[in-house]
Amino acid sequence: MNNQQLTDKYKAVKAACHQGWQSNAAADAILTFALDSLGFLASECEPIELVSRVPGKQYCSFKRNAVISRPANRSLMLLDVQQVSAAWEEWHQGGLPPANADSIFYTIALAPCLAMEMFNRSNKKGPATYFEHLVGHIFSTLLQLEPRKGAALPVADRQVLLTMDFLFQTPGDAANLHLPVKMSTRERIVQAWAHQKMLESVPDSGPFRGVMVIFSETKLDLRKLEVVEICVPDQWLAYQSLLATMDRIYYMDVPVRYQELAASFPSLINISRFSDCLTETTPFAADR
Repeated sequence: MNNQQLTDKYKAVKAACHQGWQSNAAADAILTFALDSLGFLASECEPIELVSRVPGKQYCSFKRNAVISRPANRSLMLLDVQQVSAAWEEWHQGGLPPANADSIFYTIALAPCLAMEMFNRSNKKGPATYFEHLVGHIFSTLLQLEPRKGAALPVADRQVLLTMDFLFQTPGDAANLHLPVKMSTRERIVQAWAHQKMLESVPDSGPFRGVMVIFSETKLDLRKLEVVEICVPDQWLAYQSLLATMDRIYYMDVPVRYQELAASFPSLINISRFSDCLTETTPFAADR
């Protein structure tokens, strides 16, 4: 697979999601991109063992020519395309989440990002945009709702339009959903809490629950081939206590330090594995 073919599949995911976030076309485009990326990694790239500085986790990367990809969690990354394909199709047909749901969704999220990096290691926008579209499709499918990408908020004597990742207007007594999606929280993450604060400040818009989805907090030192997790627990406590409240924070690769933070402040920080969102209804069932 060459760079143009990869770019075409990336564009196909974006186009299909914009036509309908919960559509079969979006599901098919995502699966095709993920499976073709896995095949490319297996056939044209070399796995590289990394030194993990994260307790209890082991990571690898993929190398093609002189380019080394971002790290992949060895316990979550799958290379069996048939297993990934069957699980994705089963979930979309209304079956129960697969037993290894965390690995399935982690792999579908990460494989295209790794493949894109083989042609441009500095490409940050492509992987982040793909991940956003994947999560938007999954939540649209779960909720059976189409999202919007912004809100008009009253400021002084005018309506100010703010772009956000996803907003779901839910029917009946369920709370609306504000869904920020990030590959990591190292850059501009305060924006998610700021948007939540603004939504909470406009009573006419109805209550919004904040549910954030993040891929991981890993960082690779390309010189030493070492993996660390970059976490800022004190900042999170300040944002969550003094700015706004995120009802749930889902991770595809849950950072150890944030797990410890949630254990120390269970009434303040609620961090879960991403697969929990497949069955968890609490974030979307608050009374108006």
